[in-house]
Amino acid sequence: MTILDMGVAFLISSVVLAVLYPVAPMIGLMDHPGERRKVHRHSVPPIGGIAIFSGLAASTLLSLPFTAPHLYGMAGAALLVLVGVLDDRFGLGPRVRLVAQVVAALLLTLGCGVTLTSLGNLLGFGAIDLGLLSVPFTVFAMVGVINAVNMIDGIDGLAGGLILIALGALLFLAPQIGPIQILLLTTIAALIPYLVCNLELFGVTGRKIFLGDAGSLLLGYILVWALVDAAGPAGSIDPVTALWLVAIPLMDTLRVMGRRILQGVSPFSADAGHLHHFLSRVFQSTRKALILMLAVAILLTGIGVFGFLNQIGEAVMFYLALAIFVAYLLVARYVHSLSRALEQQSRQIVGEVT
Repeated sequence: MTILDMGVAFLISSVVLAVLYPVAPMIGLMDHPGERRKVHRHSVPPIGGIAIFSGLAASTLLSLPFTAPHLYGMAGAALLVLVGVLDDRFGLGPRVRLVAQVVAALLLTLGCGVTLTSLGNLLGFGAIDLGLLSVPFTVFAMVGVINAVNMIDGIDGLAGGLILIALGALLFLAPQIGPIQILLLTTIAALIPYLVCNLELFGVTGRKIFLGDAGSLLLGYILVWALVDAAGPAGSIDPVTALWLVAIPLMDTLRVMGRRILQGVSPFSADAGHLHHFLSRVFQSTRKALILMLAVAILLTGIGVFGFLNQIGEAVMFYLALAIFVAYLLVARYVHSLSRALEQQSRQIVGEVT
């Protein structure tokens, strides 16, 4: 049945993309260039998320049981897609998205029972049990990861590629194929048609689409659902391994939000300060930036999986992750200063020439 489920998800996602592509301009569902952080030159329909959810919902109706926990989980996904589509069309703003993320996370924790009860031996002084903080901390962590995926969706294929890597690792570490694993497989199948159009692979051109907030919120939600389930009491990984699977979006988001707070602006304000923006400027190519970031994500995910399979201590893996994050902050600070100096020098040279 798993292959059939994936086939349905792939087919429905493809059909919805084909149907919505000519309809999107008529209803004003377009992502227009013009903002400083935009890297595209032409208006593009952000319909990827709608297509992915459609494929996921169709395959879910076909294969998964209609139990209350699963229905709560899918209700959270539907809520985020709806809010994301409205935001893509009308620009609802970060506060509305944040409220929707909290509600969706509560549906997962209270409705599905997907919670973190312990952080494991994270610091090396024994297991950190969350107790009464279990639900609040889980909601906070879920919203954090969903936001991280949403914020890193800035160049073609990046959010989708990072999700594929993380879901692939979770499937590799899963002891058996259960409902969550079927959900992940169908998500991957529904994601493929979007990536083909978004990256214009296999000769597919002239059908450019974006995920939109609907897609990035949905993918972040599916990922955090699987991560918390896997790192929970009866899961297949420990919590610190989950950090390695989402290292790139988490590190980038924490750095960017921290910088914005220090500058006295909203941490949710949009700018061109993300890692993918900088790499795109350096390489003069979003595709090269994409390849580098996905390669680093595969490396970090591989380290996390290696540490888990070889039973390297949770504290060791956590402090190693922390060291990598600190090193990233130091390099990013130096690179940012160097980038500004080069831009100023370039402007001076142009001024002298003219």
